Amino acid sequence: MKLLFKLFLSFVLVLAIVPQTFAQPKKMTYRNRIADSVKLVNTQEVEQRVKGPKPLTREHSVGARINTDGWGLYFNYGLIRKNEGRKTEIDRFYNVLYFQVEIGERYHPKEFRDFAVTAQPYRSYFLSIFSTDMFKFGKVNNFYTGKLGVGYRYLLAGKPEANTISIHWNTNVGLALALLKPYYFNVSAGDQIKLDPNDENLINTLANTQFTGGLGYRKGWDELKVTPGGYLRTGLKFDYANRKKRVAGFEVGLGAEMYVNGIHQMALQESKSLFVNAFVSFELGWKK
Repeated sequence: MKLLFKLFLSFVLVLAIVPQTFAQPKKMTYRNRIADSVKLVNTQEVEQRVKGPKPLTREHSVGARINTDGWGLYFNYGLIRKNEGRKTEIDRFYNVLYFQVEIGERYHPKEFRDFAVTAQPYRSYFLSIFSTDMFKFGKVNNFYTGKLGVGYRYLLAGKPEANTISIHWNTNVGLALALLKPYYFNVSAGDQIKLDPNDENLINTLANTQFTGGLGYRKGWDELKVTPGGYLRTGLKFDYANRKKRVAGFEVGLGAEMYVNGIHQMALQESKSLFVNAFVSFELGWKK
């Protein structure tokens, strides 16, 4: 009986040991195999990230404007705004919000400069700027203007290349001041007079007075009168600058000004409060 029990126990042990002895080892996973046998090393050089130039955000420019009834000089300070497209293209495709200060002078259509009868035989129209031999017959006031405004230039066509032209639609609006300085004449009696547009005897004064010259810019500044108003200007600007940090272009367009009181410029002419003109301007500057 004991012999049978021992044989049975031996048979159970054999059944338990043999399968494990001939069993295949557990399959090693890919991750464990790499960790135990291979060490991966990245030999590729890491490229340093190079920062591009900062986008342009400011614009400064000065310009001269030739109107159909005068002239103007102005200064612009602009804030560059991205147009449609990628941010990296702001230097070529952009809009501009800008502030403008301008001074100028407006002339009347009937103004005409000529020499006095008593002037010297040798007369130069260019050198007459510095003399009193020339005058404007019938002129009442020099009409100077000062403007402070804000404008927006909207991109219509950008610059695909540096040497091409961009086109902007430009609109400018703001406060206008009319600065009226009396125009003084030299007369044969040796006096200096000015014309009063409200004088009932103005026609007789013009007919019976011998004018010998005009003082132009030399006199009347202490009698300056200021009339407030507003203005609106719109046009197309063409920028032909060949460098992204440079401003160079010209603009053509229309402008209008309106003042609260009528402006007298010439004798025997009605005063006006609304002035409409066409203009062309030329501009140079820089961006940063």
